Amino acid sequence: MAKKNNFLIDRPDKHRKFHKNPTPLTGGIGITFGIIFSGIFLFFLADASYTSEVSADNFLGQEQKESHEVKINNEKGIIVERIDDESFSITLPDGDKSIYKISDSGESVLISTGNNSNDLIISNFSFGLVLFTILLQFLMTFDDLRGLKAVTRLFIQAGCTSGLIFFSGVYIQSLGNLLGLGEIYLGFWGIPFTIFCVVGMINAFNMIDGLNGLCASLCLVCFTGIIYMINADTVPSLFPLILPVGAITGFLMYNLGVLGNQRTVFLGDNGSNALGFMCAWILVYFSSVENSNFAPVTALWFVAIPFFDAVSVMASRVIKGIMPLRPGRDHLHHKLLDMGISANGIYMLLIFISALFAAVGYIFNHSFPGSHYISFYAFMILWLCYYFLTRYISKNV
Repeated sequence: MAKKNNFLIDRPDKHRKFHKNPTPLTGGIGITFGIIFSGIFLFFLADASYTSEVSADNFLGQEQKESHEVKINNEKGIIVERIDDESFSITLPDGDKSIYKISDSGESVLISTGNNSNDLIISNFSFGLVLFTILLQFLMTFDDLRGLKAVTRLFIQAGCTSGLIFFSGVYIQSLGNLLGLGEIYLGFWGIPFTIFCVVGMINAFNMIDGLNGLCASLCLVCFTGIIYMINADTVPSLFPLILPVGAITGFLMYNLGVLGNQRTVFLGDNGSNALGFMCAWILVYFSSVENSNFAPVTALWFVAIPFFDAVSVMASRVIKGIMPLRPGRDHLHHKLLDMGISANGIYMLLIFISALFAAVGYIFNHSFPGSHYISFYAFMILWLCYYFLTRYISKNV
């Protein structure tokens, strides 16, 4: 449809775009439709029950539901949750859930049992994430069509992020023991900090989208790492996380030319912004509201490559007096291309390193659960090594 109607087409140039033929920028839209339709299949064709917790009571500033007090036995993965003054539930690592009621004599009486491993919880966050991702993608489609000013893009990104914070009440409230001086609580300042982090990560994924499959594959590594950590921690998860994994995999078949070069599609700014938005928010969610031992600093390891590239490029541009969000050929993949490494070689190298970093973050998270500063300092040392290495590459290309 894009080719037939000459709509959302990316044309090659002699500066940054070296693809041979005009290519549709509809890959991100395809991913969104993939998530929506497979979500419909999940609800109506799979044996999955769901409960809805969407309510105006869960908006930011409203009274949150605090009837549940959760205690977790971290060694065995057992979750004990208070339902009310007279009853509580126990969830085992395999998903089996039992509800008990305290009798007049003080004894615990079993009321019901059931396996909730297939239960889907539709919360303000999950509903809002879908809503604001689609809104962001729709608005950023105009960037692919006509090009938007950097300030306009930032305003749209910050607006969608703020909207999800208000709708769900979810934001980064604590950074953990990041510096080794005790827990760092942000309180209300966590709201602007979350907006800054999410907007930064959106642009980081948008910047890294300069090589076929790179942005989408980095998102795939992030989502896969999150799923593994959740399962490893036996924490009730957003089971629909499998939907973007499948949709991204389907997109990569076209983006990488597996199905033929005539069917190649690109993400477009609408797609890279949407994927960055989802990745950032899923990391914020599991590192801030779930009882999962998912330290906030671990999120950095899961998106290390986009983070390193974006921070280094923007810092370098600011020093040179160039607008940080201006397009250019100073990204990591551009420097490696200038060294003579093939596009496929760069793609495989960066995805392998990204998966390796995610594994390192997972190891730090589980080996030093009360010492998040070890992971943070290791990450900062790694970033310094990256910065000096890329400077060396730039001087010798």
